[in-house]
Amino acid sequence: MLPEKLTLAQAVCTRLCHDLGGPVGALGAAIELLEAPRGSDDALEVARDAVRVVDRRLRFLRAAIGGCGDMGPDGIATLSEGLTLGRRVAVDLSALPAGLHLPAPLAQALLLAVWVGTEALPRGGTVRVTGRAAGGICVKPDGAGAAWPAGLPAVLAGEVPAASPRGIAPVLLGTVAAAGRVRLGMTVGDGAATPLTLTAEGS
Repeated sequence: MLPEKLTLAQAVCTRLCHDLGGPVGALGAAIELLEAPRGSDDALEVARDAVRVVDRRLRFLRAAIGGCGDMGPDGIATLSEGLTLGRRVAVDLSALPAGLHLPAPLAQALLLAVWVGTEALPRGGTVRVTGRAAGGICVKPDGAGAAWPAGLPAVLAGEVPAASPRGIAPVLLGTVAAAGRVRLGMTVGDGAATPLTLTAEGS
């Protein structure tokens, strides 16, 4: 395996372990409390919440990294719960037109772009998604201290920044977009307020 591919694989694996480790740890602690002589209803609720978070995150990661089929806003919204449950971020797709159909490459790239958008909100906020499949889908982080991850400009320039667990989302976005013939763009301006645009080639 080439060194850069090994580095990418290691970064993805480390990031997945990080994102799933928290809720799995919470589940284990809740089960221990339930097994105690005086197991509480609170522990049961914590266990249920942890299972739900793990389930949603796995569904998101499987689609965003492993690939997905054609999808509409409802499917994107459901999978995006893997990014929002237990976190101070939300994903708003209400501005997308009803009946919007996203071909598989664009849907997968959008999932990754939303992931990058959540990474741009260190203090919480909302990732707002607007546009149309033919004219381009726009993703914009909206919240205090919003700023796109440091590796995104290199990805937009067609470069492949060094992969790291914290910066893996932009790298995956660039790789998936290039493979799926999805153009990534951003208007020059204030990085925190500038939407990231995804356009399927030929649209």
